[in-house]
Amino acid sequence: MEAKHIVFFIFLFVGVPTAVIMLRSSARLQSVAFFLLIFSIPFVYSTGINFFTDEFYRGTARGFEFLATDLIGMSIIGFLISIKAASHFKWNPPGATLYFIYFTIACISTTNSESLVYSGYELLKMVMMYIFFVAVFNMSLYMRSFKIILYSLSALIILNLFWMLVQKYAFFVYQPSGIFPHRNGSAMFSNMIAPVYLSMMLNSNLTKFDFKLFSLTFGCAATTIVFALSRGAILFFPIAVSIVTLISLLRGANPRKIKIIAILSVVAVLGIIKAAPMVVERFEYAPKSSADGRIELARAALNMAQDKFWGVGINNWGIKINPPYTYWEGTGMVREEGYKSGLVETIYMMTAAECGWIGLFALLMWMGYYYYQNIRNLFRFKDSPLFFLPAGLAGGMTAVYGQSVLEWILKQPTNFYQLMIVFAIIAAMKQTYDTYRKSSKSTVRRR
Repeated sequence: MEAKHIVFFIFLFVGVPTAVIMLRSSARLQSVAFFLLIFSIPFVYSTGINFFTDEFYRGTARGFEFLATDLIGMSIIGFLISIKAASHFKWNPPGATLYFIYFTIACISTTNSESLVYSGYELLKMVMMYIFFVAVFNMSLYMRSFKIILYSLSALIILNLFWMLVQKYAFFVYQPSGIFPHRNGSAMFSNMIAPVYLSMMLNSNLTKFDFKLFSLTFGCAATTIVFALSRGAILFFPIAVSIVTLISLLRGANPRKIKIIAILSVVAVLGIIKAAPMVVERFEYAPKSSADGRIELARAALNMAQDKFWGVGINNWGIKINPPYTYWEGTGMVREEGYKSGLVETIYMMTAAECGWIGLFALLMWMGYYYYQNIRNLFRFKDSPLFFLPAGLAGGMTAVYGQSVLEWILKQPTNFYQLMIVFAIIAAMKQTYDTYRKSSKSTVRRR
């Protein structure tokens, strides 16, 4: 056992219980822990501990991985269970059943796995994601606020752009990734949350400090997307912004909204003029082999999905796409000796390949459930100060679901965690609304 593994077990068996005791004693520490739960997401490699890792494996997970985020999530859950809030604690937030179905199908797919160890990497990650989801959901209800989440994400977006600027202008990195492991992941992270900050600017009565902070965050997120030069993110970001703007104006146009939209439009035009040469170059001179490779890998994924009802096994793509397996044949893929194929560039075909069409259906049902509930939240909270959240998430989720057609990175831990934050917010809003309705009905009956 390596020293890092010993450190992990010390943190798990000593650090987590100690953190639970400390959280019980201070409301400020509770806020700090919730802030760090979100803020620690991008620091995968600096805080992660891997067991039986295979860092050269080309799959969606490369080891039995535990992150600082996971330990903080466990501490928060332990704290919430240990106090009076335990009576309201929910292990099965809205939508959890659909995730269990997806997870169960992923487990069944291992019957076709070449490597059960590699499958275990991804299954453990899914368990950790659920723990994180439960922690964010219950902590949001306990604190009765989403502000800490928004402040933490704001800090991440600003820090990320700062580091991207350093990478680009000090180290001359053409497509900087910032504090994230991959540039596309950095762009997707911004794409998912930027519309929420735009929605806050348009639909909330913010303090001067918050307005300046969240305006800066939106600007940093937009710049991140351009600097990362992720074609999928650049394509869907204007769509997300248009959705938020349209929803905000349909709720009611006023001089303040028109002024903000006008200012942002002018800034956007100036930004487009400045960034246009770089963006055009990225689209125009992208190698044809890149597009061909995406098509070939998608065809191979189709072969896998059609060959096995339960798929070829969760996180076994990196094995099954290469010889001696023949799923790549007939796709147009040219193989050289020793070459290892990459991942299919869409989470949807990746899921179909590894978990079968039934697994893809389960994934779409799970993701679609929260999209549907977010639309319902637009009407549930139409007269609430929280209206900005479903309005912003409508744009962010549309952008990310669309971008995921072109890129698999929603399965990367950083983006998977952020998706769970979004789902936890939607579930918490639904839970709040349902609780309020039940309370109102029982009050009426008493009368």
